[in-house]
Amino acid sequence: MRARWPRLRSFRLRIALGSTLTALAAILLLYAMASYTIIHRRAAIIDHMLSAHLAGPGFQATPQALWPATDAQLNASFGGFAPPDSAPLAHALLLVEDAGHGPQYRSPAWQRVFGDASLPRGPGLHTVEGGGQSWRIGSAVHGSVTIWVAVNRSLSDAQVRASLLRFAVAIGVLAMAMGALAWYLAGRAMRPVEHLTGVMVRLTASELDQRVSAAEEDLEFAQMVSVFNAMLDRLQRSFLQAARFSGDAAHELRTPLTILQGELERSFAQAGTAAAADPVLEQGLANMLDEVRRLDSIVRKLLLARADAGQLAIPLCPVDLRPTLEELAEDIGLLDDGRQVRLTLPEHIAVRGDAELLCQVLQNLVSNAIKYGLPGGWIALSARRKGEQWRIDVGNASHGIAPEHRHRLFDRFYRADQAHQRRVPGVGLGLSLARDIAMAHGGSLALAEAEPGQVRFRLSLPAA
Repeated sequence: MRARWPRLRSFRLRIALGSTLTALAAILLLYAMASYTIIHRRAAIIDHMLSAHLAGPGFQATPQALWPATDAQLNASFGGFAPPDSAPLAHALLLVEDAGHGPQYRSPAWQRVFGDASLPRGPGLHTVEGGGQSWRIGSAVHGSVTIWVAVNRSLSDAQVRASLLRFAVAIGVLAMAMGALAWYLAGRAMRPVEHLTGVMVRLTASELDQRVSAAEEDLEFAQMVSVFNAMLDRLQRSFLQAARFSGDAAHELRTPLTILQGELERSFAQAGTAAAADPVLEQGLANMLDEVRRLDSIVRKLLLARADAGQLAIPLCPVDLRPTLEELAEDIGLLDDGRQVRLTLPEHIAVRGDAELLCQVLQNLVSNAIKYGLPGGWIALSARRKGEQWRIDVGNASHGIAPEHRHRLFDRFYRADQAHQRRVPGVGLGLSLARDIAMAHGGSLALAEAEPGQVRFRLSLPAA
């Protein structure tokens, strides 16, 4: 298969690179065309000047004593095509020969450059290599006198290369400037998208009222912003309706389900201890109790959904948790006669919040202490005030919780004791919901440090 170039994931980078490379390709094409034109135009100018000198009247009747001055004039004429640091008399060379009397004048460097090499004769200009350089030579015949003029093309080419190199460096600097400008312009073009992205990142269930203003955006992005805002409107309405329904349903179902579950458990216990026990009645009561527990689990999930949405509204009323803890201690004695209860409570535990929700948190902690505590062990309920917070601890005798389970105790549907999955009822939602309720009250719920052989959960709530 043909190898494919890796695709750049950044749209801004692709825009910047694409525009920079397109502009750079156009500049390089212009540079190549300009270089070609300059090189050939300069060569044509040199040839034209050389031909003009050879055909001019100055070479037709020049006395022998004036040939050095003519040589200097030629070097001055062609010196403009050479680099500034080149030798002054190396731009052009002159040779004058008389057919009857031999050489009349020869430039000082002529012998070093050309030696005794044969020179081209006849009309036109010729390119000759000499002294490691390229020379353009032309000749003119005036009677018995033949004049050769050689112009150093290598110096002209060196000057052109130096100029083109400076242009190339300028193009490199220009390319970097174009890249920076393209990156800046691409960033400004992407600003509406980044604005939308920032709103999306900050968007949570409790902040669905955020909107993006399209007043200052370009026309191309204004419609996208309007569509996004309309989508947020629909999402907010749907979410609020769902949150309101789940919250109302959970709130309305909690109390009757608790009462119904208690009555069914009481009836089931009475049916089992009656003299004439009816197996059919017991089975029916057990089935109804299972269904009520299933409904209670559904209500817990609704409360979890409401807590996740930030819609768990807490009516802040003065609450004294001491009577609640005392009732829970009595319930422990009724549910398990062999369980020792230790109470360390002050006269009042005054907090502000929802009494039913706080009672649910404490019931959950006590229920877990009964389920997972050691048979015949103890359960301790204590409370103490520290600063502006009440710390309520629920501890029990236990084999402890393995370190690998501690950081996941409050995860949804997670149960640390896998061996008890089949014989301990529950779905792993209690601790998670209890922590969300505590946080909604401005407090916290955490696994506290405990001595070996015990487990202790700490509920922290702001004092009233």
